[in-house]
Amino acid sequence: MAQLPPDGMWLMQQIGGEVVLFHRDTEEEVARFMPGDPDGFGAALQRVGADDRFNLEQKMFAGFWAGYFYAHATL
Repeated sequence: MAQLPPDGMWLMQQIGGEVVLFHRDTEEEVARFMPGDPDGFGAALQRVGADDRFNLEQKMFAGFWAGYFYAHATL
C-alpha cells in the first residue's frame, strides 16, 4: 500500500488482482486497473490527471506508485 502526500488521505493498494486508488476515510474510488494492463494503467493515470482534487505532487506520486505496481506485474 502506498500513501499520497502530504497527509496520506489517498491510498493506492493492490486488492486482489487490481490496483485501486481510493480515499482513506470514505473509500471513494478514483481509479482502478489491472496492474499488467497497459491500457488500464494509462486510463487510470488519465483519471487522476484530470481530477482537480489532486495537486501536482499528488498526481506525480500517483503516477510513480501506479508505475511501481505496473512494473512488478510486467517484469
